[in-house]
Amino acid sequence: TIEIFNIAGQRVKTLIDEERETGNHRVVWDGSNARAETVSSGVYYYHMTTASGYSETRRMMMLK
Repeated sequence: TIEIFNIAGQRVKTLIDEERETGNHRVVWDGSNARAETVSSGVYYYHMTTASGYSETRRMMMLK
């Protein structure tokens, strides 16, 4: 899974919630939330979890 969270820790959008083959993949967030509304500029976090148990959270900046 790959999920986007705002600075308050609220989930903004789930980008991927499926299993994929091992390897390199590209995912692009269009800056919208789960209701297809454009989010404001600011700091967001993405959290990635794999089926093998790997989990990582990183910060990113959304600029319009």
